Amino acid sequence: MSLETTVASLVTAANNLTAVVNGKIGTINSTMATAVAQFNEWRNLKDVEGDPAALGTIRRNLLQGFVTGTGGVQGVGAQGDFVTTDLGVSTNVYIHFKIPLNINVNSEMFWFNIKGYSYGTAKIIEETLVGYCYQPTRTLQNVSTFGNMTPSCYVDTAGNIVMRILVPNIYFTTVRIDTMRVGNGRLFNLGDLKTKLSLAETVEFS
Repeated sequence: MSLETTVASLVTAANNLTAVVNGKIGTINSTMATAVAQFNEWRNLKDVEGDPAALGTIRRNLLQGFVTGTGGVQGVGAQGDFVTTDLGVSTNVYIHFKIPLNINVNSEMFWFNIKGYSYGTAKIIEETLVGYCYQPTRTLQNVSTFGNMTPSCYVDTAGNIVMRILVPNIYFTTVRIDTMRVGNGRLFNLGDLKTKLSLAETVEFS
């Protein structure tokens, strides 16, 4: 066998091996993508109580987070779904939660329960907020709130529905949020809520 023939055979063998490896990599990538999708579905449903498609179903732990402080002698720090924010002080801090509803787009009802413990305030956090984002009149209707952290709902200038609570002293404050599917609303998913810590009563979300 000539040298040229030997080289050609080696090149062909190498190309065949590369094709096999590429095929295996494609199969592995596909398998991993399927596994990730299955895990995400499991994670999203594991805290659901009831039929996900039924009214009255609850999803626990939609949001979880912890704030060590927002400035002053308490320092600055946050974990989970909160972003570390330096406000200069840790007293009279508003926690704003943007819901994925907009009065210019959506007509849906909502129900959220905010639970936790504010060590700095020495109070239990137990707030419930409900309302109806109504697109035809571009309004937030039939809002009702209950709790001891001044729970409230408002609409920012972009039309986003925002919930808020006022924490007298946010030092070592832990929060979680549950949601229920009510009326014509949806069962909200993990990652749906966005947060901001502020000294202002209202903030803007993009």
